[in-house]
Amino acid sequence: MRTQERLRAVRAAGADVAAMLKPPLYRSADEQGPGTLYTARYRPVEGRVTYYWPGESWHQSFGDFAPGSRTVALGRAG
Repeated sequence: MRTQERLRAVRAAGADVAAMLKPPLYRSADEQGPGTLYTARYRPVEGRVTYYWPGESWHQSFGDFAPGSRTVALGRAG
């Protein structure tokens, strides 16, 4: 699962969401092991979260929560 490689990449990426959507952190469904479903950036003090997929994001907040769903195509990151 390349755990140590992924941990180093997370530490190097910091808050850089774009880096989180690239290998080795983002894994497509056709690679060995489970693929990445999404990346989330939580802002608990602000009561917000943003969910990310390659090419798409979804913002939610405690103050303006909008129930819903998303359909995304899982595959290779471009």
